[in-house]
Amino acid sequence: MLFPSEKMQIVASYQGRESEDGWLVLDFSRLDTDGLGKVYIDLAELDRLRENKKRQTDAFKRARDLLSFDEDS
Repeated sequence: MLFPSEKMQIVASYQGRESEDGWLVLDFSRLDTDGLGKVYIDLAELDRLRENKKRQTDAFKRARDLLSFDEDS
């Protein structure tokens, strides 16, 4: 599902905590979601997730390169 951009916003603080990156807010309040109102996603945490994914991908590529056999040799 692609979430509609008009239902998204970025806020600088959430529950009394400030963030340089802010929080992505997904507003479900007018959608049929059985009481779900808003979802807050810490954008700094999103950056950490991206960095972890990149490290995992890099480690996988290194392992694959180490285990691959060069047919020309």
